[in-house]
Amino acid sequence: MIKPSKLAAPALSLLLSALTLTGSAAAQDRNVITVDNCSITPLYSAKVASDRPGVLELVSVEEGDQVKAGQLIGRLRDDLVQAAVETARKHTENDIDIRLAEKTNEVAEAEHEQAVQANINPNLQVVTRYELRRLKLSAEQTALQIEQAEHEAAIKNLELQEATERLKEYQIESPLSGMIVRRYKTEGEAVQQGTEIVEVVDYNTLKVEGFVDVTDSWNIRPGDPVVVRLEESAVLPKRPDLSFNGKIRFIDGAVTPVTQRIRVWAEVQNDRNFLLPGLRATMEIQPPADRQNETATR
Repeated sequence: MIKPSKLAAPALSLLLSALTLTGSAAAQDRNVITVDNCSITPLYSAKVASDRPGVLELVSVEEGDQVKAGQLIGRLRDDLVQAAVETARKHTENDIDIRLAEKTNEVAEAEHEQAVQANINPNLQVVTRYELRRLKLSAEQTALQIEQAEHEAAIKNLELQEATERLKEYQIESPLSGMIVRRYKTEGEAVQQGTEIVEVVDYNTLKVEGFVDVTDSWNIRPGDPVVVRLEESAVLPKRPDLSFNGKIRFIDGAVTPVTQRIRVWAEVQNDRNFLLPGLRATMEIQPPADRQNETATR
């Protein structure tokens, strides 16, 4: 009988460990769903248009400029609206009516109080009952005048707010952060409501879209991580060793009639700006292994 040497145990342990790692890697590879020939397009883009008709007074961006969301990129002529805003602001700064009503109310209440005090002795009626009622009514009337003046001041504030909001219709702002890729209009041109002024595209967040088999789609959920790599092509003969991380955002609920496959797309961050819209890519979807096991047992 041949006895195993003492060195056989460590070697056997290393062999088992290698087999375990190989098996784990193979299982992980089986979990990956590879989608070839994926398209790359911007996820966010917008053609910025005018909210109202007018004449362009300013277009402050050129093609290639980087803009931020909410940045002013153009303006229509707004002299009349600017004057309306200033007029409304002056009206809101005027509180004479309120102060006058308050002073009038103070006098009316003081007169009524003096009349009441004059008649404090029941045996001596200095002020008639009719005069007391008239003075009381005058005090109440002036109190209502204060409320009326405050109400009119609130309306003036709303008018200022309305004029300010109307002024915003003459300002053209970028709805998202990105690059100006088209400029359709320039200063002095007349535009109508909905006329496109510029086009802005966000190249930092891209949409990678492809098609998967129906059986593979059962294992995919929104939020699953993906790894995207550029495919070798005529314009990219040497594929750079680059990978881009993202996550599944959309899984179509219907099968494409021609290919009998399901459309999916992922949101991918273009951190180094190597992913260019128009190129083709391979997307590796990595659903968790326990989900595939669960699907297989159904």
